[in-house]
Formats: sequence, structure tokens, C-alpha cells
Amino acid sequence: MYKILKILHHTAGLVGSLLVLLMAITGILLNHRSLIGYSSNTAFELQKFIFALHSGSVGNTSIVWLTDLGAICMIVLSISGVWMWVNLLFKKRRGKKNE
Repeated sequence: MYKILKILHHTAGLVGSLLVLLMAITGILLNHRSLIGYSSNTAFELQKFIFALHSGSVGNTSIVWLTDLGAICMIVLSISGVWMWVNLLFKKRRGKKNE
């Protein structure tokens, strides 16, 4: 059981981290539009694309499920991390009692 949870924890951490990284980068670029050349027409198209990525839509396609997947991965990562930490604490305490 612990091995499966550890694999789940690592997978959720990797996938979730990549998705959260995408959201963080697009959020920073939207907050600091001068980084992408706010005044030019080319930059305006890039800004629209970045906003679309950040809000969960590209063209007419909704990718909100991708942001939902990132959120679910972070929830799984948090719960499995706490569970593994508590499990490790109990194992250490049991080991000290047996000595």
C-alpha cells in the first residue's frame, strides 16, 4: 500500500507541479505585461494567448479540465504527503518502544 501511495504522490507532484508552474508563469506575465512588450501589436496577440492559457481556453477549446487536474494533483499531493509523514512518525515511535 505504501509503495502505491508513494508512486501516486510522486506522479501527482510531477504533473501538478508542471501545471501549477504554467499557471504561475502566465499569471506573472499577465501581472507584468511590460515583460512581453505591452505596447506592440505582436505582444498584444501574445498577451491574448497567455490570458487564454491562464483562464483555461485556447481558441474555442476549453482546457479548464487541465487547471482542474492541476488542482486535483495538488490535493492528492497534500493528502498523501501528510499521510506518509504521519505514517513515518508512527513507525519511528513504534521502533523506539520496541528498543
